[in-house]
Formats: sequence, structure tokens, C-alpha cells
Amino acid sequence: MSKILLISHIFPPAIDGGSKVIYKFGQYLESQHHQTLYLSSNCSSTDDFVKSNFKTHPTFNNFIKLPVYHHLRRPLKFLNLFLKSDLLKTFQKGPIFKFFPFLKTIFQILKFKPDFIVAGPLPTTTVIYARFLKYLINKFNFPLLSKGNAGLYRRGFCKLLINASYHQTDSDFHTTPLTKTLQLSDFIWTLSLYETNYFIKKLKINPAKIILAGNGVDPNFLIHKKPSTKPKNNILFIGSLSAHKRVDLLIKILPTLPTNITLTIAGQKTLFYPQIKKLINSLEPSVKSRLKLIFNFQPSQLSKLIDNCDFLILPSIQESFGLVLIESWARLKPVLTSDIPVLQEMVQKTNGGLTFKKDDLKDLEDKIKTLINQPKLRQQLGQNGYTYVKNNYIWDLVGQKIWQKISLS
Repeated sequence: MSKILLISHIFPPAIDGGSKVIYKFGQYLESQHHQTLYLSSNCSSTDDFVKSNFKTHPTFNNFIKLPVYHHLRRPLKFLNLFLKSDLLKTFQKGPIFKFFPFLKTIFQILKFKPDFIVAGPLPTTTVIYARFLKYLINKFNFPLLSKGNAGLYRRGFCKLLINASYHQTDSDFHTTPLTKTLQLSDFIWTLSLYETNYFIKKLKINPAKIILAGNGVDPNFLIHKKPSTKPKNNILFIGSLSAHKRVDLLIKILPTLPTNITLTIAGQKTLFYPQIKKLINSLEPSVKSRLKLIFNFQPSQLSKLIDNCDFLILPSIQESFGLVLIESWARLKPVLTSDIPVLQEMVQKTNGGLTFKKDDLKDLEDKIKTLINQPKLRQQLGQNGYTYVKNNYIWDLVGQKIWQKISLS
């Protein structure tokens, strides 16, 4: 049995994919009887890093959720105008843990003595904390003499696995502290071949450290009976309401779609939401009535949301994987995504959907109407995606692939 410290900026009930992947890997490790300890901020979204009035959620015994400094982003941004420091730029993204609670947590982690640290995603500060904690653990706790069946043996050093959930086109991911931490990590868990090749060619990461495992869904999330072929007349978006998700395209396209088609947008509000709200309020009442907004839904509601749509749309211009895609396929639903490299890779290898030219409203409209008007195509694409997910992206398969690599180190 090993001890694993899992670090992310936030944890469920937040729906952020970058934190969810760390949390779900922890659940897999627990199912294999390893001991886990989780560390995150006490926030529910990245926007909470700069808001002091947010809702906190209860935690469990193996969770440590630290308070953060909420008012440092602007001072750091102002200071960086003069110093031009990549470290300041990195910490602008947060979270910035409050000093004394974090100091107390350091002692708790040293007492826990983890064998592995699993951390992510970028561009938040979590991997910086993970790198620092690994240094302290190895300085003060290892090597230690432990008693086993063969007598005393020397334990190995704590190792660091990073899931970067990398956005190649976002400059925030390219600061020196983050890229240096990736290069110094023991392992990097990548989500796509595109991400893998980027790390090897652009960041000069040693290929031997990379584990291309993708993401996963729980086996019980797979639908086990064929859904009705009767149209739902509903298309679905799931994700944070951030600018890069391009939810605004879906709102703009809604008036051009048949009047029996509804659009459901389910996700977390962000600082970009006021602009989305302004766009919604500009719609004609008859169009606005076909738009349904769902905020902060529970994980137990996810399958029902997907089952009640004809297909899922992800118009994002920045993604590291697109967890919601495999969740949609797991429920036999096809997808429509923008043609950014990562999403195009997912759609092509599963043959589970269509793509449109990013930011192109006309192409988006044409592809939506194609899926609306061709139920047999929707059914076939959904089945293709389902088969691929079942054979490649179940958490037991993903978790086993990662653990086999890092446990043999």
C-alpha cells in the first residue's frame, strides 16, 4: 500500500475538469487500497480566488481545504508591470494559500509521508506547491527505514506526477515556473497525443516521463440500455461559463434554429457571465423562452442532463481534453465541437461526432442542422463514441495504466 497526496486548486462539487481528473484518480487509488490525502483551496471555482463571499462545502477526513488571500491578484498584476516577473504572473492565477494554515498543513503532510504527489492543473499554482512540498518531504522524511517481512528496508523518494491539462494557446501556461516544474517532475500524465507531442517538441520533456492515459468515466456512468430514438429537440452545453468556452456563439445561433429546438446551458458562472447575461437579455422573448440555464448542478444530475439532449456542443477555443465529450459518449450521445486540434483529435479517433470551424457561426449553424435533421447519423455517432469510451476511457483502465508506470519507478 502506498500513500498519495493529491493536490488541485479546487475539488468537487466544482465541475472543473482539471480538478475532477485529480479527484477521480484519487478515488481509483482508494479502490486499490492505497491511502490518500487531498489538498486544495476552499474555493468552488477559480473566480472564488478573488471573491471573499462564496459558498464553501463540507469536506471529509482526508481532505484539507485551505483559505486563500482574495485581494492579491490586482496588487500582483500592478507590481508585475514594473518587475516583469513570471513568478508574479503565475501567482496572479492563484490560489494563494494563507500562510499560517498552509504552514500547519506542511507539518500534517510531512507526518503523512506520501510516496507520490499527484498535482494539477496548470496554470494555477498547484504544481508550484507540489514541487515545494516534494522538496520538503524528500529533505526531511526520506530515505526512511521501514520494517517489512524481509526486515528493514529503505523507502524510495517521494515522486511527483503532474496532470497539466495544458492549453497550448494560452500564454498563462507558458511561464517559466510552470514549464520548469513540468521539466523537473518525475512523470507527466497527458490527455492527448497533441499535448504529448507538444511537450516533447516544444518543452523538451523527456518522453520516458510521459504517460498518455487520457481521462475517464466511472463504469456505472455508462448507459446500459438503448435510449429512445425519439428526438428530444434539445441541444446541450456543459462547462464553465468562461470566455474561451464560446457559449456566446450558441446564444447567437439560437434564433436561426428551428423554433422547436431548445438550448440548455449547464455550468458554473464566472466573471465572464455578465457579458453572457447581456447577450441573453438581447434575445427576442420567443427565442429566450427556448433557452434554459442551469447553474451548479449536482454530479448526480449529469447523466439526466445528457440523456435529455439530442447531442452535446462544445464550441471552446481552448481545451486540454474535453471531459464532457466522453461523458456524452458514455450516454450514447454524439457531440459537435470546434476544430481546435485536441477536440478534432477526440472526434476523429472516436468517430463520435462532427466538428465546425472555430468561431464560424455559419459553419456552426450548418453542422447543428445536419445533426438535427439526421437522427440515424446521431445514433451511429453516439454508438461509435460509446464503444471507444468503453474500451479506452473507463477509470479502471486509465488508473491502472498510470499506476503501473509510476509504481515501477
